[in-house]
Amino acid sequence: MTMKLTENRWLTGHGYGVHSPWAYDLIEFVINEKWPYYAYDDLYSFWEKAPDYLPQYPQSRDELLFRLTNRFNPQFILEVGTGAGVSTGYLASVSKKSRVVTVDRTHPAVKEVRRNLKRMANVEYIATDNVLETVQEILDGGEMPQLVHVAHTSQWRQVVEMLIPRLKSDALIVVEDMGKKEKKEWWNGIIQDERIGVTFQMPKVGLLFFDLKMNKQHYLL
Repeated sequence: MTMKLTENRWLTGHGYGVHSPWAYDLIEFVINEKWPYYAYDDLYSFWEKAPDYLPQYPQSRDELLFRLTNRFNPQFILEVGTGAGVSTGYLASVSKKSRVVTVDRTHPAVKEVRRNLKRMANVEYIATDNVLETVQEILDGGEMPQLVHVAHTSQWRQVVEMLIPRLKSDALIVVEDMGKKEKKEWWNGIIQDERIGVTFQMPKVGLLFFDLKMNKQHYLL
């Protein structure tokens, strides 16, 4: 089913054209927030100790993950595609009460990544030969994540489409690497899904919210 989707284009980053107070607040004080947070200094060490030959995102994108986690306070965070594990550290550092499960394919540097992530007691790192099967097992366990970070994985499409029918209204999916042509084409279809509510598209990151009580709108930032 194709839905008529209202699109708001965020003009010059200052809120013009955004009528929803919730969306305005999220864009202005989370997505575009430039002030440093208390934990940033401690998290810089994750960059220093992470294997530099494994994939990781620019610091600005990891700090966005931190701010999103800080805003929505998820109790269970699922990450698919750990890479060097830097983003995992940002996700896990907001609250020691949150549970972070990060899943990645098996690779030669697993021990090195695991050693770095052991600094965060609330992180469970799973290296597997079958990422999709492992994610399915996590979901079948009954506890649904409130925040999902779809990161360094070639199976992003399958992961998101597996999650959509399972997640609850309090969920947020963060999709990385939105600049890729294939992902942009897929994204234009997925934001029409009637099971997804408000969506935000940035040059490199997409956000999918599942609260259907809010008017379905797409914000192009």
